Amino acid sequence: MKRYFLVTGLLIVFSSLSVFQAAAQNMDFNEDFSKYEIGATPRSIKTNGAATIARPVGQPGKWLSIQDNITYKLNRPATLPGSFTFEFDILAQAEQIKDISPISFGFVKDNAAREYISNGGTFVQLHYYDADAVNIGNYDLKKEANTKFDLSATANRPVHIKLVVRGNQMAVYVDDTKLADTVLFQPGTARYFYISGPNKSENGARLFISNISIRS
Repeated sequence: MKRYFLVTGLLIVFSSLSVFQAAAQNMDFNEDFSKYEIGATPRSIKTNGAATIARPVGQPGKWLSIQDNITYKLNRPATLPGSFTFEFDILAQAEQIKDISPISFGFVKDNAAREYISNGGTFVQLHYYDADAVNIGNYDLKKEANTKFDLSATANRPVHIKLVVRGNQMAVYVDDTKLADTVLFQPGTARYFYISGPNKSENGARLFISNISIRS
């Protein structure tokens, strides 16, 4: 009888561990903000400022409005796994792209949303006011690379971002153009997505993101 209870207990433990591991590995996530009303605050987002759903002029669907000097993160407690693909669309509405100062996005070690982040952790920075500069790196690794992409042509149209993470390496794609594929993470660090708005926008320029997806 004791042996029966022991075996049963071990089966329950192993079954629970299997369920936990499967849940940990299944990090798939999709957010297009379609279930929210315009002006609503999405539950899927946490921030140190305002998070508001909007419908940009001339664009289909619903988007999260990215405010100046504000950082946004996903309202998900678990760190992203060792390997995953993170994608989203970004829309810069402006008379000219130079009306927007640089923005940054990437992955940091915690999911706190208490302060503005600029080039934190593993980062990608779009230098809109330079019209063609993209900065990619991780200062903890003393790694920084400047590359080129024609940002001037991205004003008033969605741009697709894809970040492919495999272990400590990350490939960065902008509109299917690969800009980097290199080691950008320290071993064993937690990974939480963030995106930070520009320090300053001029002449009514605005920034939005939508169609966020994670595939493990």
